[in-house]
Amino acid sequence: MDNKFIYVNDKYQIDALNKDWIGLPVFFENLPEEIKIKGDTFYFPTPFHISLVYIGKIIEKYNISIPDFRDKIIDDFSNFTKTDNIEVIKYNNKYKLVSRDGINKTIVVMCEVSNLNNFFDFINKKYELNIKYPATHVTLYNTSKGKSGIWLMDEDDIKNITVTIPNPIGRPL
Repeated sequence: MDNKFIYVNDKYQIDALNKDWIGLPVFFENLPEEIKIKGDTFYFPTPFHISLVYIGKIIEKYNISIPDFRDKIIDDFSNFTKTDNIEVIKYNNKYKLVSRDGINKTIVVMCEVSNLNNFFDFINKKYELNIKYPATHVTLYNTSKGKSGIWLMDEDDIKNITVTIPNPIGRPL
């Protein structure tokens, strides 16, 4: 296992440096390692995953001052996923080009995962929050070779920093 990650229930990844996000590793076969779109070259990110909970961004966006919130969410997630599996249901064949600055760009495929909204309902109730459901997706490519993609937290980000594009690989995942 990779030392950049802490693993929860042998399935989910947490970034080991800051505990800022929880992800689900995913794997694809026979994807081109690089593609060109509108004059830009895009490369594989590292690694492929679905970001399930952006703990750090949630703290920032919702001004959360709960002590040890990162550790509490990780514990809650660990306990929740012991009985409620969070896994890919399907890839929606909806592709988005993402950019916050017009320079760094990412291509994502939207997806559905089981039980994640239930987890957010649980933490919203437990901590008296109103965190929006995440916009679940996988970064397929970005303009920074070997780097993670641009985070998309929720439908606000989908509306504000993405545009729909045709399937960049020409076949379903």
